[in-house]
Amino acid sequence: MVGRSVIGILFLCALSLFVVAQEVPSVIQPREAGYSAAQLSALEEAINQLESDLGCTDLGSKKQLGDGGWTLEKFAAYTAGTLERLGYQVAIVSRQVDGVGTKTWVVVRIALGGAVAWIPVEPLPYVDINQIDLGNVPRVAPLVYDSGYLSYSTLIDLPPNIPPIASIRAPMFDVVETKQSSWFGNTSVDPDGEIVLFQWTFGEAVQRATHTISVWYTFEVGGMGYPISLTVTDSRGAQATASTTVYVKTLEEK
Repeated sequence: MVGRSVIGILFLCALSLFVVAQEVPSVIQPREAGYSAAQLSALEEAINQLESDLGCTDLGSKKQLGDGGWTLEKFAAYTAGTLERLGYQVAIVSRQVDGVGTKTWVVVRIALGGAVAWIPVEPLPYVDINQIDLGNVPRVAPLVYDSGYLSYSTLIDLPPNIPPIASIRAPMFDVVETKQSSWFGNTSVDPDGEIVLFQWTFGEAVQRATHTISVWYTFEVGGMGYPISLTVTDSRGAQATASTTVYVKTLEEK
């Protein structure tokens, strides 16, 4: 009997996890959802934090919409993947809009202590301009979403993402103090997409971020070794990091 009870409990737990995993996103105007005052306050705080993360220019894909750039779906996938990396639970949705075509955006799940809210996120790509952030929450007032983001027709199920592989190619010649050296990330690869961001750290804190495969850097003081790291981000927001150490010669050692 005890064994059956344990099996029953395990089955219910597994069923509960399955239901959560299959939860269908539903975006409701917060003041129409029956939230308590405390839950509304928590939601407002969550939206503010989400907007802060969305507006971080270090996270933007630096990609363009249009010829030679990304589609709306790719921008949504990048924003969704990056938010997942930050700890958010997300989904990608779309619907047909007259005169526009397929509109695709992201919804973010927020737990409110006994209730759940789904917040819409618009990736906001611009034609022929590098995307500097992840987008924003489309709202017309503090707790009022743009009505165009309340309903959707399709819940987009993307295939699992394979993370990128980071690799550093050091300069061909000696690195010397006060002289520029060129560092390359072109040997980094993404098995199922493309690498969109290269984030370098020289020494302990100096950082450079670029969407190109190389970067120039000058070490002002030689005679010692410096740690170098490269973090690459793929088109779905996944990351990988490689590290190495370089000895920087003094002018006298050259």
